[in-house]
Amino acid sequence: MEKNDKTTGTVSGIIANLVVVDVDGPVAQNEICFISHGQERLMAEVIKVTGKQAYVQVFESTRGLRPGSKVDFEGHMLEVNLGPGMLSRNYDGLQNDLDKMEGVFLKRGDYTDPLDRKKKWSFEPLAEKGLK
Repeated sequence: MEKNDKTTGTVSGIIANLVVVDVDGPVAQNEICFISHGQERLMAEVIKVTGKQAYVQVFESTRGLRPGSKVDFEGHMLEVNLGPGMLSRNYDGLQNDLDKMEGVFLKRGDYTDPLDRKKKWSFEPLAEKGLK
């Protein structure tokens, strides 16, 4: 495995939202991964590592998921985006912008960008460069 290659794996067992994954490289507890299920990518977090198996908690329904599904590990923990406009938004626990939802629930495998990256924000610094 090359230095920049990400660890991958294969689903070997499913118990509700707990999924057992056979991995081909290093993984860390609390690392984020995505399980491929058709066109959907289900986000999960590593909660236990034992030898070449990772136990991951999927954040959404695992209905229809089967052993053999491909898993891609991201190499980092769950992250939060910070930026202007956050205080005026409503988010779920994965920082999906609830105002961008279609219907009552987010579609499985869909994630929203928490920040409006096209909006221009005014900014006036309160300090000058080099001053403390």
